[in-house]
Amino acid sequence: MTRHILSGVRVLDITQIVAGPYCTRMLADLGATVTKIDPPAPAGSPEKPRPSVGPPAQNLGKRSIVLDLKTPKGIRIARELAAQADVLVQNYRPGALAALGLGYESLRETNPRLVYTTISGFGQDTSFAGRGAFGATAHAEAGWLWVQQQAQGGDQPFAPGITIADIVTGMNACTAILGALYDRERTGAGQSIDIALMDSQLAVLAEAATPALTAPVDAPWVPFRHGLQRAKDGYLAINPGAPHNWARLARAMGSDVVPAEAAGAARMLDQWVATVTVDEAAAALESAGAPYGVMKSMHEALDHPYFVERGMIAGIIGADGKVTKAISSPLFFSNASATPTAPAPLAGQQTAEILRELGYDDDAVAELVASGAVEGLKLKD
Repeated sequence: MTRHILSGVRVLDITQIVAGPYCTRMLADLGATVTKIDPPAPAGSPEKPRPSVGPPAQNLGKRSIVLDLKTPKGIRIARELAAQADVLVQNYRPGALAALGLGYESLRETNPRLVYTTISGFGQDTSFAGRGAFGATAHAEAGWLWVQQQAQGGDQPFAPGITIADIVTGMNACTAILGALYDRERTGAGQSIDIALMDSQLAVLAEAATPALTAPVDAPWVPFRHGLQRAKDGYLAINPGAPHNWARLARAMGSDVVPAEAAGAARMLDQWVATVTVDEAAAALESAGAPYGVMKSMHEALDHPYFVERGMIAGIIGADGKVTKAISSPLFFSNASATPTAPAPLAGQQTAEILRELGYDDDAVAELVASGAVEGLKLKD
């Protein structure tokens, strides 16, 4: 399957860190042509190829042009790109791009169909908008670190192993963009989208927040948590679930007694799993049709036969001809593809190509490179 749903959609990517690149990687997987603006190399840096800004895994399928947005020529080229774009995604501090003439109000004058998406920590027009923020900010202030601590039952909070706020914010931004593109088909007009890390993190906690919304502050708060069961040689995650599942668990344990309530089912599980190996528990649970999960390391998970069968581990051929493994898109369609279309670019790898698409000839490209407004790996294909 080679058809991509967003084929022909042009995205201008002015993002950094995680949330923005995650969003535009999703759009690239869906087939959009994503042109990423990278900043120039810091002064004094050695002249050698460098990766595009952001996590390499989130830059798959994109093109890179290096523009110095501190120069009039760099800003002019960015505006030319925005004039041809369907979508612009940026996650700079509120007001930063507007001050350069790259804000929504300015760009929509020449491109009223533009879907302009801004990702920030605290939104664009709140009293908190000027605060800097990373995913860790939302983890702390939107309540997730506290929820984790309550679930663990420990006396100290602990930071997560991934920046979930950034990832969920990137997903929300992608969802909003797709909705705005659909709306544009009906109205003919683009619009501005405002996605915040804080909002996205709180939305993830909607179920956990319900008791706090409905109960007094001093009421006991018991977090929802799936327990882990320790076997002789590892751990399993078995959720007793609803009563109809308890009979399956009893069969797996070889018991004629079906627990009367969830706490009893959990106790029986803990006691039984402790007497068997992970493989023995998994085989019994599988036979009984009971849901379970075997805890795996990251390396073990990547070798999971399910992910191999599903095609979730993609092999991307780079410019050097070598194959790099990467996580593929989790979106599957019956009549379209959503897989990485190209490796992550080097910074400025497509500068000359992109400038030619804007109408610049080789001499003009060379002049821009000499002026320092742009950088590119090569001037001729």
